Amino acid sequence: MHVRFWVAAVLVVALSAMPAPADDETVRALAKIKAVTKEGKGNDDAGPAWKTLVSKGGPALLPTLEAVDDSNPTSANWLRAAVDAITEAEKAASRKLPADKLEAFVTNTKFAPSARRIAYELLIAQDADAKGRLLPGFLNDRSPDLRRDAVTHKLDILEKLARPSIKADLESLFAFTRDKDQVELLAKKVKENGGKASVAGHFGFVTYSNLIGPFDGPESKGFGIAYKPETAAAATGTFKGKGDVELKWAPHSTSDPFGTFNLNKLLDKHKNAVAYALAVVVAERETSCEFRVTSPTSVKIFVNQKEIFGRDEYHHGDPFDANTGKATLRKGENVIVVKVCQNNQTEQWALRWQFQLRLCDETGGPLAGLTQIASDGKPVPLGFITEMPATEEKK
Repeated sequence: MHVRFWVAAVLVVALSAMPAPADDETVRALAKIKAVTKEGKGNDDAGPAWKTLVSKGGPALLPTLEAVDDSNPTSANWLRAAVDAITEAEKAASRKLPADKLEAFVTNTKFAPSARRIAYELLIAQDADAKGRLLPGFLNDRSPDLRRDAVTHKLDILEKLARPSIKADLESLFAFTRDKDQVELLAKKVKENGGKASVAGHFGFVTYSNLIGPFDGPESKGFGIAYKPETAAAATGTFKGKGDVELKWAPHSTSDPFGTFNLNKLLDKHKNAVAYALAVVVAERETSCEFRVTSPTSVKIFVNQKEIFGRDEYHHGDPFDANTGKATLRKGENVIVVKVCQNNQTEQWALRWQFQLRLCDETGGPLAGLTQIASDGKPVPLGFITEMPATEEKK
């Protein structure tokens, strides 16, 4: 009998944490908002629907959070604004938000990371203990914001304890980091405590590549011209480049901790130009992979002769992990080609011509079982940097 009562109690708690089904009017309003696209389609219907949703008050909070889809930023913005309006109205009326339901939502990874983050902020605003209770479980979370907070929280604890195992603890925490600044910080702390941490290795940067160029990109239109290296299966052959100069592939490596290949130094400075980089990555097994490329200029990515990403844009900034292509690496060797263009702008800030490429999982973390082929034909880990690469970019 005691077991039955315990099971019943657990069921009562679980059911109480589940959001009540949304009424028909709320469902219709959410559907209209979710139909909005970035081109503005559906905006006329979304305005009245938004007002209806907000008028529902607290009961519409969880259904609205559940409706957020990060793959549709436009509708997500409408829904997040509705959440803000609902919570402000509840606060003004001195009504508490449903903490148990918010916590259940935050810990359910099927929901959008941005919505879970909002729910987490709402929860800790009225339950200070929730932070210490939840953050340890977010170290490996798919939400980058929740993971970041979890890493910061854990680091604070480790530094306050300062126990003998700090080196091992920091190395373990380093494995969970994804953000550039946190990776640099943790790597520094690991090394200060006698441990080992490779920023380039952790991020999975390609540090060995064959380069060829420049090809002609007249009037800044090189992005749309498909030169033969675009579908290369190996770094072989000769080609006619800019000014009919004969071009051959040449092996290069970089010792930059963030895997940057500076094409101005490696291929000389050019305008209205196109260059290609070819790297070979070996996978122990078939592996789903994200290819994150950063460049201040137009760029394309090809994996095994298939284009997986392209962005035709010049000198609008190059934040870390600016662009992402997705593909599945086959077991064995995989040929990755990056096309990097340069336009005709001559301002000092427009002279940068470079790229960095890394391979990672969907959270931005390292993938097991991958190696790259170095200049000497031997496999080395992604992010591997020699003390003095034979063909390192000129300083």
